Amino acid sequence: MLSDQLLRTSVGLVTFPGTRKLLATARLIMIGKQGISSATWQDRSVAMEGTLNMRDLGGLPTNDGRHTIKNRLFRSADLAQLTRNDVQTLERLGIRTVVDLRGPKEALDHPDNVPAGTTIVSSPIIGSNTGDEINDTTIRNLVLGAGLPETMLDVAQVSLHGPYYRMLFLVNSYGTESHTSRLTNYRPFFRTLIDLTPDETILVHCTGGRDRTGVGVALLLKALGVSSQEIEADFVASNHALQPDRENSDSTTFLQFQSANVFLQPPTNRYYQQVSKELGASPESIRNAVKLKVDLLRRMFTSIDARFGSFSNFLVSQLGVGPEELDILKGKLLT
Repeated sequence: MLSDQLLRTSVGLVTFPGTRKLLATARLIMIGKQGISSATWQDRSVAMEGTLNMRDLGGLPTNDGRHTIKNRLFRSADLAQLTRNDVQTLERLGIRTVVDLRGPKEALDHPDNVPAGTTIVSSPIIGSNTGDEINDTTIRNLVLGAGLPETMLDVAQVSLHGPYYRMLFLVNSYGTESHTSRLTNYRPFFRTLIDLTPDETILVHCTGGRDRTGVGVALLLKALGVSSQEIEADFVASNHALQPDRENSDSTTFLQFQSANVFLQPPTNRYYQQVSKELGASPESIRNAVKLKVDLLRRMFTSIDARFGSFSNFLVSQLGVGPEELDILKGKLLT
C-alpha cells in the first residue's frame, strides 16, 4: 500500500506521481435535521482576518471510544488573503504542511500566503481547473434542473458575483460516476497524513473550503471511525462558516473574501436580495441550489459502496489505505 512514495527534501519539496510541485516561500449552531456535532464547529473554529471556514478537526469522538487529536489537522478556505496576523496564527499553531486541493489555475491566480518554509502539497481534485467540465450545455442543464429561471443563464451577469456555476456543478456531482472516480485524487492527502511526523500539524483547503475540502475531510473522518452524524455536522457547518457577518442583513463584509461570495450568504442579506432581483430569481432558490446538505454525503458513500463493495475496499484500491496504513493514521490522528 506504500508504493506511492512521498519524497521530502531539506527544502520541503514534495513530489507525488501526477501532481505538481510547489514550495511556499515564505455558539453553538443547531443544525437540526442536518445533525448536531458534540464538538460544534464554533467550538473548533479559528478566527482569521483573511480567510473563512477555518476550524480544528480535533475533539470528534470515534466508535472505539477515542477522539481526533486537537491541533493536528485543520481545514479552511483559501489562504491567498492571509494577513500578517494570520500568518503568525499559522506559525503559532505549528502548521508547516498545507494540502491544496485547488486546480493549478486557481492556485496560480491566488497563491497561498503562508509562513516561509511551509510545504505545499498540490493535489488538484477536479481536472486542471474547476471549470473544465462546465460548458454552456452543462450550465443550462444545471440551472434548469435546479428549477431556476432562464435569467440565471446569463453567464456574464451571474459570474460577476461569484463562481455560482462551479458550485452548482460540484453540488450536483455527488454520487455520480465521475465524482466517485475522482475520489482517488485524494490519495496524496492521505499519503501526507500517513507520513506526518509526531509533532507535525497540517491544514487542508480549496477555495471555499466546502465541497472539495469537505469531501476529503469526510472520507478521512469515516476512515478514522467518526460517526456519520459527526461527519455530516462538520460538512454542513460550512454553510454558516462562509457567512462572516450573517446576523447583519446590511453587511457586505463577505465581499472582502475570495472564498465567500453573495450566493453563499443568508437570503435575508439586502445586498443578496438586490443581486437576486437583478438575476430574476429569489435569493432562497439561488442559495438552496448550492447549499450543502447531508444528503450529498450520503449519496457519495452509497455510490462508493455500490461501486467498490465496501468503504474498506475503496480505501485500499483508491487511496492506498489498507489495514497497516489505517493503523498508522489512527495512531497519528486519534487519542
